[in-house]
Amino acid sequence: MEINWASGVEPRNGITASAGCRKPWKERTSSTRLTDTSEIGEIIMDDSPESDDSPMAPPLTRRLSSTSRAQENMKKFFTSASRTISNAVQRNHEELKDSEDLIEEEIPILAELGPAALFRYHLNDWLQIVLVILLWLLCFLVPPFQRHVGEKNFATPELRYPFKSNTIPFQAVPVIAVFVPLVVIVGIFIKRRNFRDLHHALLGLLTAVALTALITDAVKVGIGRPRPHFYARCFGGTLAQPNYDPVTGNVICVATAKEMKEAYKSFPSGHTSWTFAGLSYLAMYMAGKLSIFDRKGHSWKVLPIIVVMLCATFVGVTRIDDYWHHWTDVCTGASIGTLTAYFCYRQHFRSLFDDLRKLLSCSL
Repeated sequence: MEINWASGVEPRNGITASAGCRKPWKERTSSTRLTDTSEIGEIIMDDSPESDDSPMAPPLTRRLSSTSRAQENMKKFFTSASRTISNAVQRNHEELKDSEDLIEEEIPILAELGPAALFRYHLNDWLQIVLVILLWLLCFLVPPFQRHVGEKNFATPELRYPFKSNTIPFQAVPVIAVFVPLVVIVGIFIKRRNFRDLHHALLGLLTAVALTALITDAVKVGIGRPRPHFYARCFGGTLAQPNYDPVTGNVICVATAKEMKEAYKSFPSGHTSWTFAGLSYLAMYMAGKLSIFDRKGHSWKVLPIIVVMLCATFVGVTRIDDYWHHWTDVCTGASIGTLTAYFCYRQHFRSLFDDLRKLLSCSL
């Protein structure tokens, strides 16, 4: 059997295939595949040795050589890309570490203001604090809503706890919520000498505590929830058998009007809300200065934050143990203080997760 190599197809029944016929499938596929692979190798590997690309070299040798060099080239490419990304992340981390976490540092005009100009620029914010404090003082002049306390309430122990003195007196709350954060903020100012950071830290702290105080006492007056030691306060520190009004059904108390006014201010806890406002703000401020999300694995940075929040939690626990508040009062007060502190902190400082987001964006 003869093959007509001009046409690439063997004759059938003595008939020679025309010049337009194609090679058998196996030969055509193998030849095409080798040719394409060789061309790909020549395109990818411009620096390939002449001996491998020589027409005299076997096709299989050329293909294996091209494949090996392509794999080696891809390995070099990914190694170089990984090194470039790592360097970019490191440079960005150093820039974040050196930069301040103030929002106004990103605005050139505001960043150039001096102390006097900065105070004038935020004069309305300081006046707002004064206005909030005045409104808070007015809340003490408004009598709380006297919620109905009838005979059914005496049957449950919810309002029959004994009257105890405060473990943490009210005079200590401003010290914990304002003075302690103030000392830490001033200490950081002495180390860094950044007046703008000091100004914004104090402005945010006082705003958080003032707003929390106003919200807490306004809700206290509006709801008028009895304290857990309501009956003990109602009868002068004893749990005598109560008498009830025959018309309204309310309990008839023998305590003074001032004592009863305080007996209807259980919800929410003022001690807890004040403390969480000041100490939560301090915790976020310290977390920003320590860069706790810099992904360096220094777990000691979290320890001061935990200690500060444990102190705030301890204050809330004492309010429950002293029978001055229900546990729902304490949880609500903690939520009010924490949310207000976060709102005021974000008015002046970047989010604590900005470093983490920027570092992740560089690695993607």
